[in-house]
Parts: sequence; structure tokens; C-alpha cells
Amino acid sequence: MPVRNAPSTLSATLRFMGSRLMHRLRGNASRDTAGVLKDQLHPALGKLDQYVQRCDWVEVKPGGEAWTDSGLDLPRGARISLLAEGMVYVSRAFDVAITPKVGLWFRIGEAPLAKIVGKGCSVVTVDGGRLCFTAKPPGEFADAAGRFEANLSRAPLQGGYRVAVIQWRESLDESLAAAASASPVLFSPLLDRQRHPVLPPQGWHYLWRLGQGEIYRPHQDGHALCCHTRGDVGILQYPLHRALTADTRLSWEWLVEQLPSALPEHTQPTHDYLSIAVEFDNGLDLTWMWSCELPVDTIFQCPLPWWDQRETHWVVRSDTQQLGQWLSEDRAVLADYERAIGGVLPKNIVAVWLIANTAFQRGEGRCLYRGITLSDVAGTVPVKG
Repeated sequence: MPVRNAPSTLSATLRFMGSRLMHRLRGNASRDTAGVLKDQLHPALGKLDQYVQRCDWVEVKPGGEAWTDSGLDLPRGARISLLAEGMVYVSRAFDVAITPKVGLWFRIGEAPLAKIVGKGCSVVTVDGGRLCFTAKPPGEFADAAGRFEANLSRAPLQGGYRVAVIQWRESLDESLAAAASASPVLFSPLLDRQRHPVLPPQGWHYLWRLGQGEIYRPHQDGHALCCHTRGDVGILQYPLHRALTADTRLSWEWLVEQLPSALPEHTQPTHDYLSIAVEFDNGLDLTWMWSCELPVDTIFQCPLPWWDQRETHWVVRSDTQQLGQWLSEDRAVLADYERAIGGVLPKNIVAVWLIANTAFQRGEGRCLYRGITLSDVAGTVPVKG
């Protein structure tokens, strides 16, 4: 039988509830900012008549099995910017909420679904079509076309998002440059994103199920990979195909500067963490993480819906004593799989993952990775950073 040796979640849950109550008493809880974006945007758009074709507002509520129809049919080659505000609450009482960059998704016609980047992003439509939105946590989608997973058990969500859909007359670069001059606070991030997108290193890509992000980028030294997460979530994947044998080892070095959670990460509302994982050809993944206090060699199933059927966590580092240091790790993948997951063994590894989650407590995590390799008797495969 697989090992499951995490402590009871009761203590962590009670500590979390106490910490969030103190969070609220200190006045740090998120507040409904309905109308703030519109108040900021209206005077800016008034200066941009020659660039703005139209601006529409869409209210997106969580829950349900249907996408929210914006009422907008976008032509091929339409240049649009999306700006969003609001929160979707998992628990309003304890201020567990997901921001637009975690939970606001859109699709245009028959194109694959996409997630908003930051508080706003810009796109040029390829084929055009109806613009629709949905507010969904990670793991809700059955496929990239935007169909929803059936039979997911999740408490009702509250709140919602408000989205401004701006259609531009001119090119995105020209329009956003003018808009950034009119309102630097609103549009400078969009202009920077247009001109200098934060992209992962070559060979890596974001898992579609969690959407695009700006969490990972190459380090300036050309050898390391940077991870910086704040109030968001992302999984970076490096596809490969390697037979899983008794000799298969995953090695890496990491320098963790800040952990995302100050509470044990094995409950749903505290499941903010940094880790590296391998995905197997049976659809399961095993992830090795750094915990703030769970003991080394703690093994537990992911506490989140959908992921609890697919992901297993193994604590390889604990506490904060070695933060800021380069540390080396080396794992016997098959032996770890047998202990943590068990059952019929997969035949192959199909990807290496980097995982960063700060969606729930909306904290911050920072780390560097380098020297990631898969090795066996046949040789060593470098996973380029």
C-alpha cells in the first residue's frame, strides 16, 4: 500500500482559521472594488477617441456549467485588451479568494480557452468569433476547448469578476503606447507585456489546464531558471520520453528564497508551495516539494479536487533554515513511485514539471532551479533551464 504519513489536517486548519481572522482584524482582507476600474478607465478612454473603437463591460459570476456570453462577435484580426477586477471567494469569511489571473478564462469562437494574464492582457484574434468568459478554479476543465469536468465536488463560490473589453482601431503597440501615456497605471503593464513578454525558457511551456502566466523566466546568467509567484498558480512542463527503470534518477539544484506558505501545505486553503515533479504515461505525477514545516519524507495526496486523483506530494526539504542556499537533490524515481503511489507501474516518464502555487493565501514564493537531469544506465538527459 502507498505510504500516507502526513499529520492530521485539523491542527493546520485551526491555525489557518486563526491566522485569517487576525488577517481580517488587521484590515488586510480583500475588499470589493466594484466600479474602481470603471472610474479609472473612463477618463483615460476619453483621451483616446482616435484609438478606441468601443469598450464593453462584462460581469462574470462563478459556478454553473455555461460560459458567460459577452454579446460580442469579434472579427478576424480584432485587436482587443481585457482589463479585470474583482475576486472569486472560496471562503469570504477567511478571505480565501482567487484573483482574475488565477480564475478568469476566455475563449473566442472555436479557439482554445485562455486565461487572462495579470490584471489585463491583449490579443489579436486569429479567426474571430463570439467572446465568452468563465470564472473557474484550476482543474475545472475537461479539455482545452473549454468543456467542464463532470462530478467535481466543490463548495459554492461567491463574488465575481468585472471585465472591460476594449477594441482598438490601430495596432496594439501604437494603441497601448497612447493608452499608457493617458493612464500609466492601467496601461503601462499591458504595453510592457506586449513589448517584453515574460516567457519561459525554450523547450518549456505552461500546462493548459492552469493557463499562461508570468511566473517562470530564464535567469540572466543563462544557466538557471527563475520562479517568482505571487497570488497566482502555474505549472511549467518540459515534454520528453524516457523509460522508467530501476536506475532512473531525477537530479536538480534549487535555491529557494521564499516559501509561499507559513502553514503546513496539506490542506486545501494552505496548499501554496514550490516543487518539481515528473509526469508518467498513466496520467499521474509525483512531485517533490519544500515544506515550511511538514517533516522530510512526509507523503500525501494533493488536497485539491481533480488533482487528488492524479498528484502525490513528497516533502524533500523542510523549514526555513536553508533558504537562500543552493542545494542538490537526487531521487530514485521508480523507488519513490512504488512507495508513494504503488500499483501497476508506468512504463515511461513523459514530462518534467515545475509547480508554483500561491493562489489561496495570495502570498509570494521565489526560487531558482538549475542542473535538472534525468539519468539511467543509458545516459543522462539534461532538462534545459
